[in-house]
Amino acid sequence: MGMVTEMHLPGGGGEPGTRFNYRGMHRYLITLLGHPACGTLADRETVIPTLDILRGSCRAHGFEVYAYCFLPDRLALLVRGKEEGADMKLFLAAFRTASGSAFKQRTGKRLWSKKYQERVLRKTEVTRAIAEEVFRLPVKAGLATATERYMFQGSFVLAGVPPPPAKRSPSRPRAGKIFRKSSRN
Repeated sequence: MGMVTEMHLPGGGGEPGTRFNYRGMHRYLITLLGHPACGTLADRETVIPTLDILRGSCRAHGFEVYAYCFLPDRLALLVRGKEEGADMKLFLAAFRTASGSAFKQRTGKRLWSKKYQERVLRKTEVTRAIAEEVFRLPVKAGLATATERYMFQGSFVLAGVPPPPAKRSPSRPRAGKIFRKSSRN
């Protein structure tokens, strides 16, 4: 998966040589790489404020998050535009800028690398199957023994996936629960 800055649609993509404009109700698999100096992305102090900013960016730009997974060195997102005017490039720029600024203000370090990876999903690709691939990333990386046991992943729209980590006081540990994914698409 490499960063795609322009996409030429062969055949049925409008005029020959027309560039993909990243607007509309498309689905994207995005990987944001953490800046090498930022430390780990998979900690409560980074995840909670970043998720709040992600929710706000989704509302402001007409996107929904089908899956997210914070790994120590990257954030994987499966997102979809909810309306024809939804612009993925604007959404992503707003999210990266706001989350990066908040992180820098808190730590003095950069959060994101300049480059990121994204892929437009084909119509034939099943959203739920791609989301499950995102949820398996911590197991593949050796960070969890099962997808349900990794706390820094979830969905804003799919039922039955682990919720985002809750804000809690340091004096009261949170009881662990295992959430199961439903088999619906």
